Amino acid sequence: MKFTELSDYPVPAGTVTIWTPTTRTDLAGWQSDPRPFTYDQSASIWRSAAGDDDENSWLGAIFEIDDELDAERFESCLNQFLTRHEALRSTADPTSDDPHHGRRTYRGGHLGVDTEVAGGFDSGDDVRELLTGIFDARLAPTRWPHCIVATISSPRGGFCVAFAADHVVMDAYSILLSMSEIRRLYISARRGASTEMADVGSHLDFGVHDRAVGLGLTGEHPAVSRWRTFLDRSADAPGFGLPLVRPHLETGDRARTPRQRGVSEYVATDRLATFVTSAARTSGHGTQTAVFAALAVTLRALTGRDTLRLTMPMHTRTEARYAGSVGWYVGLAPLEVDLSGSVTFDDALTATAAAIDEVRHLPLFPYQRIVELLGTGGEPEFVVSYLDIRHVPGAAEWDAARAQILRGGSRSDREVYLWIARVPGGITVSARHPGHDPADASIRDLITTYATILRTLATEGTALPLSSYTCATFAGTAALDDARPA
Repeated sequence: MKFTELSDYPVPAGTVTIWTPTTRTDLAGWQSDPRPFTYDQSASIWRSAAGDDDENSWLGAIFEIDDELDAERFESCLNQFLTRHEALRSTADPTSDDPHHGRRTYRGGHLGVDTEVAGGFDSGDDVRELLTGIFDARLAPTRWPHCIVATISSPRGGFCVAFAADHVVMDAYSILLSMSEIRRLYISARRGASTEMADVGSHLDFGVHDRAVGLGLTGEHPAVSRWRTFLDRSADAPGFGLPLVRPHLETGDRARTPRQRGVSEYVATDRLATFVTSAARTSGHGTQTAVFAALAVTLRALTGRDTLRLTMPMHTRTEARYAGSVGWYVGLAPLEVDLSGSVTFDDALTATAAAIDEVRHLPLFPYQRIVELLGTGGEPEFVVSYLDIRHVPGAAEWDAARAQILRGGSRSDREVYLWIARVPGGITVSARHPGHDPADASIRDLITTYATILRTLATEGTALPLSSYTCATFAGTAALDDARPA
């Protein structure tokens, strides 16, 4: 499972149909809703309304269903999906100028799905261009619907589903849940099987909690102080530390900045990833610690810096009712891993585990509220997430369905995002970075070095000096299955 733009997926040719949620037969079903937006949602809505956001802030997925497209059953499946998740039936009130509380929610009984046959296409490139244009143009934090689905069917049988949702209503984990849920609902309906699902909580209720936590913060709160220190240090030493843009190429104008590029690679097979976990557990640590320790060692080898400094997204689904809920359940933590006292990889694991434990609770405090109190924009520039998605419902079917997570395009001369995922097939690293050759070379050096370190960790264990993990030559992904456990 990789996380890329649609341009990096082999989209098939075929007949394209666009499925768009609608309430046009029951506009009176929209009602004012007193529940506030989360701080993250408010910031996104405000930027969009002010015209300050030139990002395509949607996330999505594309996957195959090995069955005929039955339009009636597919529409019914989408209706069930939209009805189940309240976040998809709520939006900013266009008559309100309050980005915090100006919400309206559809509570009527006539939610529908409009279908639009876009035509038959002989080229997958043309389908890709069409879908990217539709998702970019129609999805925004300020207007409903926040989710659009497309199907691509061909006479050969089976069909492909591509959907996108604005980030204001879905995080990446929600995309995975949605992909599996849509597949299950449709396939069950085709087979006449039961589709009973456990009730889930509403992200709108989570927004009440998020707002209450944020309003309880002051400038002296420990979470605010920790972020203040982190952002001050980051200003002196930006986190990524590798060449991104030649100085004369920096534009200073985001609208004129080239689109970011992306790369997504397997850095470990499932077998090798299992060895990595075993090596970490031998030292009393887990996979997450090993993943970030290896990144810290990688960047020290490439930059000479002892301290890895990055922003780490973590989920905020702290209540069971939100486990299967669609919404934006992500907070941020300021992670600093200091390897200055580390001699072996064991030492690096210990330092990393301590650093993660120290900030593990901070994502529960809304980042946008914290930077508001600090009086700074403070948008993260080096962001790294880790997610083990093997146990998400339906994960075992993703490879066969050729599933892939998608994101919209971005523009920045400074931002570097890495998504590290433990997937059924191993460990992947997906990245977006400035759209220039220096950044491209830096990211590829990072991924190659990172893969080398993981392989050495898996085969040699954790007791070697750190230099031993970076001096090996990466044999390439084809050789990863030849690894032997430590």
